Amino acid sequence: MLRVSDLVGKKMQDESGKALGRVSEIRTKNSRVTVLVCGTEGFLQRMTGFRAGTRVKWEQVRKIEGNTIICAR
Repeated sequence: MLRVSDLVGKKMQDESGKALGRVSEIRTKNSRVTVLVCGTEGFLQRMTGFRAGTRVKWEQVRKIEGNTIICAR
């Protein structure tokens, strides 16, 4: 079982290996993860409230390996 809090801070990368940043925000709806927000702009969003950062829909997540989340882009 994976807790939502376990996702924060993990590295995000696409399937080709391109780094997208670290997960800074997690969006949920009806107790399900819908979107991961990552990158420097995502962290700034958390501090300022402006909509920024790279957004990855949960459906795009292909696998979680250790400290890395791999997603389709």
